[in-house]
Amino acid sequence: MKLKIEQVASIILSIISIVLIIDTILLQFFNQGNYQKNLALGYCIAFVILSVKYKNILSKKYVVIPLYVMVLQTIYSLIVNR
Repeated sequence: MKLKIEQVASIILSIISIVLIIDTILLQFFNQGNYQKNLALGYCIAFVILSVKYKNILSKKYVVIPLYVMVLQTIYSLIVNR
């Protein structure tokens, strides 16, 4: 049962992060849409809580790679907006 909850949580984190990545790309490069602050905040809180509760969630590539892409987008945004 615990393994199934961990799998579902990792898939949900992956989907939310992909939505945030696409939203940020549309906003940064095409000036389309709004940045979803509540979704991003919820993602960050859920990621921290789930990574503490389920240690194996950080070993899944489909969870960690979108996180790295989001970090790169943040760095790019900080450099461009200076």
